[in-house]
Amino acid sequence: MMRSHRIKRLGAAVLCVVCGAAAFWSSLLLFSRWDDLWSAGDFYQSGSLWSAMGYYQATAYQYAELSLAQSWGEELDYLHRLQLQQLENSLSAENTNYRYRLRTDDGTLLSSNLAEGEDFNALSGQETASFSVTRGSDLYDQDLQRWNKTGYRLQVWTGEAYVEFFRKNAADVANAQAYGYSLSEDPEDYWSYERDQDSRVHTASLVLESAVTDPLTVDDNIWSAWEDYNDIQRLLTPLTLVCLASLSATLAALVWLCRRENAPLRGWQERIPYDLYLTGDVLLFCVLLSAGDPITFSINRLGYTTRNIVGLGLLSLAGAVVVLAGILTTVTRLRGHTLWHSTLLWRMGHGIRRWLRETAQNWPITRRAVWLFLLYLLGTALTSATVILIPVYQGAVLWAICRWVRQWRAIRTATDAIVQGAQEVHIDEKGLYRDLREHARQLNDLGSSIQRAVEEQLKSERFKAELITNVSHDLKTPLTSILNYVDLLKKTEIVDPKGAEYLDVLDRKARRLKKLTEDLVEASKASSGVLPVHLEPLDFAQLAQQAAGEYEDRFQQAGLTAVLNPPAGDCAVLADGRHLWRVLDNLFGNCCKYALAGTRVYLDLTTWEGEVRLTVKNVSRTPLNLSPEQLMERFVRGDTARSSDGSGLGLSIARSLTELQGGSFRVEIDGDLFKAIVSLPAAPPPPPPDVQEPTTAEEFPALPESQ
Repeated sequence: MMRSHRIKRLGAAVLCVVCGAAAFWSSLLLFSRWDDLWSAGDFYQSGSLWSAMGYYQATAYQYAELSLAQSWGEELDYLHRLQLQQLENSLSAENTNYRYRLRTDDGTLLSSNLAEGEDFNALSGQETASFSVTRGSDLYDQDLQRWNKTGYRLQVWTGEAYVEFFRKNAADVANAQAYGYSLSEDPEDYWSYERDQDSRVHTASLVLESAVTDPLTVDDNIWSAWEDYNDIQRLLTPLTLVCLASLSATLAALVWLCRRENAPLRGWQERIPYDLYLTGDVLLFCVLLSAGDPITFSINRLGYTTRNIVGLGLLSLAGAVVVLAGILTTVTRLRGHTLWHSTLLWRMGHGIRRWLRETAQNWPITRRAVWLFLLYLLGTALTSATVILIPVYQGAVLWAICRWVRQWRAIRTATDAIVQGAQEVHIDEKGLYRDLREHARQLNDLGSSIQRAVEEQLKSERFKAELITNVSHDLKTPLTSILNYVDLLKKTEIVDPKGAEYLDVLDRKARRLKKLTEDLVEASKASSGVLPVHLEPLDFAQLAQQAAGEYEDRFQQAGLTAVLNPPAGDCAVLADGRHLWRVLDNLFGNCCKYALAGTRVYLDLTTWEGEVRLTVKNVSRTPLNLSPEQLMERFVRGDTARSSDGSGLGLSIARSLTELQGGSFRVEIDGDLFKAIVSLPAAPPPPPPDVQEPTTAEEFPALPESQ
C-alpha cells in the first residue's frame, strides 16, 4: 500500500512537472505573439510586420544621418562610405519590400526608394515617424579657454585644427560669433557659447514615411516575417488547446499532491532553513535561466533544430522540478506549523534571546546595583525575624563592601601612578570582583601600551640623535681637511687675483658648512635632552649687557642700535651660563642677519611672578609670511629668498636650550615686528655672605665671530 502510494505521488509529480513546462511555454507563446494570433489573418496589422519594419526604419535613420553629413560637407572616412553604400543597397526597391520617403519638416523630399510609377498612398502598413539629425555638436567639447595677461584666449576646434580668438581684438570677437561664442562688456567674463549660433553644428528635423508593398515581391526580412506569421496562424487552435489542457493537468496534479492525506512526510528538505532553501531555489532557477541564453541565441540564428528543442525542453523540466520542490516544501511546513520556526532568522533570534537570558548577570553595573540593593532589602527583611542572624548578615554585607572598597582603592592608586608616568605598574587581578577585574585588566593593558610607546619614542630619539651625530662626524673629517688645505693655499703665493677670490669664497663657504654641522649636532642634542645642564644663579641683565657689548661692532655693521632696558630690581635667574650665553648669541645673531638696517633692537628685561623675561624686538628686513610655530622649526628661515648666510637652526636651538633650563621660549610676529621672548625661573634669594657668589657673566669668554 505504501509502495503504491509512493508510485502515485511520483507519477503525479512527473505529470505536474511535464504539464507545468508545457503550460509555461504554450502560455508564453500565446501572450508574446498575441497580435499575430488574434489579428484575424491580416499580416499588415500584425506585430510581425511592425517588428520587421523596425529594422528597416533603423536602417533609414542611419542612411539619413550619413547622407546629410555628406551633403553638409563632412568628409566621410572609408568605413562610413562603405556603410553608406551598404545602406543604399539594402534600401533599394530591388532588395526589399520596404518603401520609405524622407522629408524635411517643411515637406521637402530628400530621399525615397519608391519604384518608378509606384504610388506611396497605395501601399500597406503605412507609418510616419519624426526625428532629428545633428552633426558637429561634439566639436564644442574640444574647444579650449585659456587665461593669460590679455584675458581669456579662446581656441576653437574646427575638426582639423585650432583657431585662436583674443577677447581684446574686435575682429576676433566678431569672427568668434560664427562659432557660437560671444562676450559681454565685463572684462572678467568668460566666453559664452550658444549652440544655435555655431556654424559647425548642423541640425535637421526629418519625417520618415514607411510602408510595405502589397503583395510582397522580394525575399527579405519582411517576407520571412510573413512566413512566420502564416505558421503561427495555423498553430492558434492546437496551441490554445495545449495551453488549457496542460494548465488544468498541472493544477489538478498540484492540488492532489498538496492534499493532507497525500502530503509528503518531513524529509531532508525540511531540515534546511526555509529562507536558505528559498534562496538556493531562486539561485538555481536563475542558473537555469542563464543556461538557456545560449540555446535562445542558437534558436534566433538557426531556428528550432532538434538539439535546440531538446536542450530547451530539459531546462524547462529542470525549472519545473525546482518550482515544484519549493511549493511542496512550503506546503509541508505550513501543515506542520513550522514555516516560521524553520527559518534561519527565527533560529538566530531564538539563540540571541537564550543567550541574553543566560548572560543576565552581565547587565550594566547600575542595573546590577539596583538588583543587589533589592536583594539586600530582601535579606534584611528575612533575617529580621531572628535576632542572631541580623549581625551575621549585616557583617557579611559590610565585609563585602569593605573588600570592594579596598580593591577599588588599589586600582585608584595604580591609576594615579600611571598618570604620574610610572611604567612598571601592574595590578594583580586575582580575587578581584568581575567589574574591577575588567577595569584592572584595561589599566594593565594601558600601562603596557604606554611603556611600549615610550620605549619606541626613546628608541626613535636615540636613533635620530645617533644618525645626526654620525653624519655630522663624517662631515667634520673632510671639512677639516678642506679648511687645512685652504689655509695652506692661502700661505702660498697666488698670482691670479681671481684665484685668490675663489679661495676666499671656498674658505668662507667651508667655514659656514662647518658652523652648520656644529649647529645641527647641537640642535639634535638639545632637542633630545642629552646635553648636561648645570643650573646656578646668574645676573640676566649683566649677561645680556655683556652679550650686547660683544655684538656692538656687528650691530654697527648691520646698521642696528641695541637698546637695553633692564628692570629696576634684581633679575637673577637660575640657568646654565653656557647654554644661556648660546641662546643670547643665537638671538643677537638672528637680529644681525634679518633686522632692517637703520632700526633699533630693543632688549627689555622684566620680572613677573617668579620669572625673568627677556624680550628681543626688531623690525624684519623682509616680510614675515610664516607663523611663529613654523618660524621656530628647523631649517626654516624668515628670509625666504635665502640670500643671507643663516642656517635656519638658531631659533630651534634657542628654544631647546631654554626648555632644558626649565624656561620657555616663544616668538611673536606683528606685521614686520619680530619679538623673541625668553622666560627663565628667577633665582632663589641670595645665600649668606660666607657662601660663594653666583657666577657672573664676566667669567664667560667673548663670543666668536660669526662665520
